[in-house]
Amino acid sequence: MASVGGNLMQRTRCAYFYDTTTPCNKRSPGTGCSALDGLNRNHAILGTSKSCIATNPSDMSVALAALGALVHIAGRTGQRTIALTDFHRLPDDKPHLDTNLGSGEIITAIELPPQSLARNYSYLKIRDRLSYAFALVSVAAALELEGNAIVDARLALGGVAHKPWRSLEAEAALRGQAATPDHFGHAADLLLQGATARAHNGFKIALARRAVVRTLMQAMRATPQSQADKKIA
Repeated sequence: MASVGGNLMQRTRCAYFYDTTTPCNKRSPGTGCSALDGLNRNHAILGTSKSCIATNPSDMSVALAALGALVHIAGRTGQRTIALTDFHRLPDDKPHLDTNLGSGEIITAIELPPQSLARNYSYLKIRDRLSYAFALVSVAAALELEGNAIVDARLALGGVAHKPWRSLEAEAALRGQAATPDHFGHAADLLLQGATARAHNGFKIALARRAVVRTLMQAMRATPQSQADKKIA
C-alpha cells in the first residue's frame, strides 16, 4: 500500500543504480558514478557532485516543498520536525544517503502550514510519455495575488536534482512584481542558476525555464495543467 511517507522515501532514480554490473556510488560507495560519462539524459542538472548525478523521482515531494511542508519524525531519542526542503539530501560525497532520516527514525506525519495559496496554483510534469514515466522536468507553482500584483510566490522543480529544488531567492524576486512572463522568466533564471549540463541532458535547462514560465502563467490564471494541452511552447 502506498503512503505519503513511502513516497518521500523513494530512492533517487538512475539506471546505473539498478544495474549491478556497473559502478555506482549510491549502491556501493566509493566505486564511482557511471552516469557522469554514460547515458545521462534523465539525470540532474542542479546540486550535483562528482559522486552522483541521480534525480529524486517523487512528484509529491516537489509539491510539498513548494508548500513549505514540515516532516514530523520520531525515533529512539524522541521527536523532531524538519522542513521538507531539508529532508532530502544533495549527493555531495555521500550519495548513498538519500535523506536526513536517522537510523531508527520513522516519519509520523506531514504538516502543511496554513497559507493563502489555494486558488492560484499549478503543477506541470513533462515526461517522455503520458503514463508510467518519471518527470524529465516538473514544476510546482503557487501565487498569492492582489489584482495582478504578486504578494507571495512558491516555486519548486522536480526531475532536475537529488532533491526537490526550491529557491527562496527566486520566490523573493517575484514578490511585489506584476504577474508577467518577463518577471516569471527572471524567477526561472534565478531558480536555475548554477545548472550544469552533461553530455545528454543539456536540453533540461531550457526545458525547465519554459516549464517554469508556463506553470506560473497557469497559476496566475488559476488554470491548473490541462490534460488536453500537452505542447510546451
